Amino acid sequence: MRTMHDPVTEFDLVAYVDDQLDPWRRVAVERHLAAHPDAAARVMADLQGRDELRLAFAETLPPEAPATRAAARRLALGLGRDRLLARLAPMAAVLVLGGMLGAGVAGLGPLRVPQVVASEAPPVFVQAALEAHEAGRLRLSMASQPAAPGFDAAEIRAATGIRLPALPRDWTVRDVQIFPSAQGPSVEMALETPELGRMSLFAVRPGTFRVALPHETDQRGLHVAWFQIGEVAHVLVAEAAPPKALRAAAEGLSRTLY
Repeated sequence: MRTMHDPVTEFDLVAYVDDQLDPWRRVAVERHLAAHPDAAARVMADLQGRDELRLAFAETLPPEAPATRAAARRLALGLGRDRLLARLAPMAAVLVLGGMLGAGVAGLGPLRVPQVVASEAPPVFVQAALEAHEAGRLRLSMASQPAAPGFDAAEIRAATGIRLPALPRDWTVRDVQIFPSAQGPSVEMALETPELGRMSLFAVRPGTFRVALPHETDQRGLHVAWFQIGEVAHVLVAEAAPPKALRAAAEGLSRTLY
């Protein structure tokens, strides 16, 4: 039996996506992914593809047969554990059953794939970011609440576990505050930018490990772009910035965390 101290292999990553690892080995893989963002991004892409297939067939397919799943896995392993084939292994059972349904086996009729909503609902921490943005804007409007633009990124990380991205040189920090949230302590930064205007950067540890590229959305009349690198999620909230420009800014910030 492999332990947490054994090197993480490509087969471990495939087994992680396929939910075939024991809890101790999953922890080892997640620790490896936290230290290797490129591998983490590939794994997240695999997980997304797996989940999209599950969602597409959830309403039309019966539970997949264990024998079919095992045969698909043996086929992939027998062909040298090539990464592409390994990614197809857990999908093979779904495709086989889909073909059977399409041919009308056992009178089930043709396969009907339900509509899949491509857009992803904003995570819970996006709502926390919007609330922090409103509180920060109110704070800056009050003469009795002086702004605190100075901050120590290393101290914040030591105290909260939140790593902040490096900001562009032409961005001005107007205020930095530690806010409570449902996910724990968070950091709210009020910013002034030459191209995007006034906006805020919210950072929090949502309690899950994930590598998510920037997504943009509109919430409460505000433009929002969020991303997550490992255990820390970041949200940009702007009042007038074009969504594409805001997403580009989020992509630039995310690259400073690799």
